[in-house]
Amino acid sequence: MARFRIIALSIFLLVVVGIGFAGYRSYQYVEHDPQFCASCHLMATAWTTWKQGPHNKLDCHVCHQQNIQDRVRIVWSWAISDIKNVPPHTRLNRRVCEDCHLNDKTNWPQISQTAGHELHVKRANLECLSCHLPSLHAVKPTTKECVTCHSKATANIGGMKAFHCTTCHQFTAKISSLKPESETCLGCHSGMSVKGETFPVQAPMQFGCADCHKPHSRPLLTFSDCLGCHPQITEDRRHFDQKALTRCVDCHKPHSWKAVTESTVKKS
Repeated sequence: MARFRIIALSIFLLVVVGIGFAGYRSYQYVEHDPQFCASCHLMATAWTTWKQGPHNKLDCHVCHQQNIQDRVRIVWSWAISDIKNVPPHTRLNRRVCEDCHLNDKTNWPQISQTAGHELHVKRANLECLSCHLPSLHAVKPTTKECVTCHSKATANIGGMKAFHCTTCHQFTAKISSLKPESETCLGCHSGMSVKGETFPVQAPMQFGCADCHKPHSRPLLTFSDCLGCHPQITEDRRHFDQKALTRCVDCHKPHSWKAVTESTVKKS
C-alpha cells in the first residue's frame, strides 16, 4: 500500500509540474512571443513590417500595453463575432514611446533636444503617431506625412523631388533650428556643378543660401529677387549704360561676386 501511495503521489506531482510548466510556457508564448501574434492570418502585413523595422527585437507587449478590460473585450469579440470585426488591440500611448526615447539611455535613439522634436513634440504637442507609423510598424515618416501639415513646402526642384525632407532639415540633430544652414546645402552642392555653376565652400557670400534661393518655390533668382535687396541699382547709370538691367548674373558671377563699397565705386 505504501508503495502504491508513493507511485500515486509521484504521478500526481508529475502531473502538477507538467500542468504548471505547460501553463508557464503557454503564458510566455501568449504574452512574450511575437509568433503568437503572427499566428493570426490578419497579422501577415504587420508581421512583415515589424520584422523589417527597428523594433523587431522587442516583444509586442512592450509597446502594445493592454489592461484586463481591453483583453477581455478582444477575447469576447473574437469568440462571438467574425475575426475581421475584432476591435483594435490597443492604441499606442505617447508615454510608451517616451519610456524608451526620452529616458536618456543609449539603448534607443534619444529625441530630447533634437531640433525636430523640440518643435513638433514639445512646442506643437503633436502625438508621435502623427508623423511616425505611416503604415503598420513602418516607423520612418515619409514625405507624405510631412506635407500633410506643410502643404506649401513640397520640393519642386528637379533633382530634389525624390529627397526626403530630412535630407535638408536635420530633424534629429541637436541644433537650435530646423532651417538648413549654408553648411548643410554645401554638404551636397560643394561637390557638384549645376548648369555650369559651382558652389565653392569658401564663397564670399555674406548671407545664407535660403536668403536668396527659395528651395520650395523659386530656386533660381530673377531680376526682381535681386532688387529686393539692391533697389538702388535701378538708379545707377552704369547699369543703364551697360544695359544690364535684365539679368544680373551676366555680370555678377553667382557665388563668387564681391560687394564693393560706395567709396570704392567712386574711386574707380
